[in-house]
Amino acid sequence: MQIKLSFLGAAGSVTGSRYLLEANGSRILVDCGLCQERECRNRDWEPFPVKPETIDTVLVTHGHLDHIGYLPRLVGQGFHGKIYCTEATADIARVILLDSAKLMEEDAEFKKKRHQREGRKVAFPEIPLYTTQEVEATFHQLAPVGYFKTIKITNDIDAVFYNAGHVLGSADIKVTIKGKNIQRSVLFSGDVGTSGRPIINDPTTGIEADYVLVESTYGDRVIGHNGKLLEELAEIINSTEKAGGNLLIPAFALERSQDILYYINELLLHDRISHLMVFLDSPMAVNITEIFEKHTD
Repeated sequence: MQIKLSFLGAAGSVTGSRYLLEANGSRILVDCGLCQERECRNRDWEPFPVKPETIDTVLVTHGHLDHIGYLPRLVGQGFHGKIYCTEATADIARVILLDSAKLMEEDAEFKKKRHQREGRKVAFPEIPLYTTQEVEATFHQLAPVGYFKTIKITNDIDAVFYNAGHVLGSADIKVTIKGKNIQRSVLFSGDVGTSGRPIINDPTTGIEADYVLVESTYGDRVIGHNGKLLEELAEIINSTEKAGGNLLIPAFALERSQDILYYINELLLHDRISHLMVFLDSPMAVNITEIFEKHTD
């Protein structure tokens, strides 16, 4: 048995998660994210380290752009295999990737006009990294799976998705490679959530593996629960109302917006704040909230 693991992204940076696992003649890509730090974004335009058509399967941990955002580019360059992810992640990916492509198309058109006006020449062409048509083509390759169910990637390679508790549908993925008289397992954590979140289930614990690749974005600090969160939010809302103002809460469309709606609803149910009008002013956040309602399990 020979196993080779290559780090194609998120090494020396935070975004652009991509791991290539090669075993028993198969190539499996775990996550396929965009590089989003300004100093690293040129990497997305460079040739992929291996030919996309030689990759057999993609496994996706969750629906954030730094874990799925490069998928349409990979498909456009020749990847034809299945993209395994949880059902919730598949639904979220449809929203996130279409929005990403739309922004790329708009940004490319804006930059093209600006560069023409300024007479500038740039290193990369003023075209989107991928288009909405390429995103829609990617959807045909999504293969939703359930938690705790064994997926046969090949006759001697299996994968199991466990709940990572990070965002809706997020997963730790354990890949098991079987040899003649031996087997080895590799666990990919994706991004790991904390216990006691208001909506999503706690992360699965007790997963055993021979090799573990774990997220370390916040590995240098202790993240605890803020026991006074509801009190602080109530104070902010009540003091703003008393002052005759409007409260604006900027929040990520995936997970954060839904958490805030949950907390505000808790305060309303217990009459700890006035029954004010609450607006969720984001088409993407509205669409993702509907996905939460679909996946109540």
